[in-house]
Amino acid sequence: MARMDFWSGAVVSALALALIIWVIPTYGGGGAAFGLPPQLLASLGAWLMLICAAALSLVSAVKLWRAGESPIQLPSGSHLWHMLWPFLYVLGFIFLVDRFPLTWIAPLLIGALLVILGERRWYLVLPVAVVPALGLYVLTAHLMRIGVV
Repeated sequence: MARMDFWSGAVVSALALALIIWVIPTYGGGGAAFGLPPQLLASLGAWLMLICAAALSLVSAVKLWRAGESPIQLPSGSHLWHMLWPFLYVLGFIFLVDRFPLTWIAPLLIGALLVILGERRWYLVLPVAVVPALGLYVLTAHLMRIGVV
């Protein structure tokens, strides 16, 4: 838990620094609200984020140091694959949708996901995969016919 707290604090600290250094000065707006500069509240919030996140990282780093643990620990191969396959699955279907119509790819996407998640009854996979894509096709064809699209 200390490792996760350390990295969470580090990421929030980096975000707060980006807010303080770049986002708030550039996009903070102008004018005055209730006699205060409009960037004041945003800056105070970003500073509060930075202080709390830095404290979390510091306390977690001390806990890791006392326990003799490293802040970086690579997951095992099977755990890494378990975390990575959904991204590869979506990336593969984005690649396919870029080259083929969505109404062709959607049944494959839905059906493959059902099979990956353990469903083996074809009489359930087939309608669940085909009906949404068929509905999308009918809706699109109807909207084209009446001139909306």
